[in-house]
Amino acid sequence: MVVALCVAAVAVARWWRVSSPYDAARLISALPTDRATVVYLDTGQLRRSGMLALLAGSKAAEEPDYLKFVNETGFDYRTDLDALAAAFVDNRFYATLRGRFRWKQLTAYAESQGGECHYSVCTMLGSSADRNISFYPLKSDVLALAVSTDARAVTSIGSGGRQQMPVPRDPFWISVPAAVFNRPDAFPAGTRAFLGPLVHAEKVTFAAGPQGNRLQLRLEVACATPQAATEMVKQFSSVTGLLKSMIEREHMTPNPRDLSGVLVAGTFEQRQSTVIGTWPVDRGFVEALASGQIQ
Repeated sequence: MVVALCVAAVAVARWWRVSSPYDAARLISALPTDRATVVYLDTGQLRRSGMLALLAGSKAAEEPDYLKFVNETGFDYRTDLDALAAAFVDNRFYATLRGRFRWKQLTAYAESQGGECHYSVCTMLGSSADRNISFYPLKSDVLALAVSTDARAVTSIGSGGRQQMPVPRDPFWISVPAAVFNRPDAFPAGTRAFLGPLVHAEKVTFAAGPQGNRLQLRLEVACATPQAATEMVKQFSSVTGLLKSMIEREHMTPNPRDLSGVLVAGTFEQRQSTVIGTWPVDRGFVEALASGQIQ
């Protein structure tokens, strides 16, 4: 009876792991996110809203080895990918992808590129000698993928054991460690004044999603204290007001199709120790961004 109960418990646990759907929180919790920049993209929702088709031509946010991987396997993220969670840390890339995959074709692709597959884990060289791609099926509709100097880095991606982080409801968002903002020269010149106050943040999340016929950008900043949040709202409001004054001084009108027009439309509020910033974004700006007219 004890043996039968143990077997049943293992079977139930295995059934739960296989049958339980991978939502945003679970896709992310499978990743090694310590000190990482975390990205989530609900391509299914963006596809239905028409935003995915608009942004599909942009290569700015796509990892080169990931592009090589999906393009040469016949996998079309425009139709086959439903959600993507990714973690970038110390030149390593980890991702969990939910969608429709041709597993035999993926295995054949890895072997055709000089790679090998053992116990469902496939490894192969990436775009350079120190870039290794590894992947395996986390579930029938979930692919675990890693790009790293470690040939088997994908084994760091697992189905459990990590605490789930709070997940925004937006179809696209990025959670960034505050230490990233210690290097303002890494960001476009027009955004540095806005990003400067984030050096003192504890956690920073950028999000975007459809808002009527527009896109809305949202910034959520976790501060150490309510007083720090109050000061940050003042700083953001001051920078926005200064930019408006500069545009008016030049007898110009903010253009919603360029970065300055987006930035001056920002509004900020405080919720205890959290700062919320929102910016409405016209479709014209998104089209210009996707076409590469805005760097």
